[in-house]
Parts: sequence; structure tokens; C-alpha cells
Amino acid sequence: MGKDSQKAIHPTIRKCLQHLDVIQADDKTKQIVYMYMETLLRERDRAAEEMEKKEIN
Repeated sequence: MGKDSQKAIHPTIRKCLQHLDVIQADDKTKQIVYMYMETLLRERDRAAEEMEKKEIN
């Protein structure tokens, strides 16, 4: 699978994962942190969309 078909990682998440590398976190910890950060981004985006819909109506 090429880079073009993979989802880009948010810069903040990338930086967090780099910090986890520095403290030598294991892969499972990195996976959990990534999952929670992605969830927060999705929730933020969903909330922003809902606010936009309210403003339009």
C-alpha cells in the first residue's frame, strides 16, 4: 500500500508518537494513545459540524 492511499497523521499526533518513542513506550501504548487522539479529533470535527448546522438554521 502506497503513501497516497494511507490517511495522513495529524501533526500533533505525529509529535506525540515521537515523544512516545523518546520515552521508549511499547507499541501497545502507542496504539492506545493514537486511538484516543484520533477519537478526540473525530469528536471535535463532529461537534464543529453540528455547530455549523445550527448556525445555518
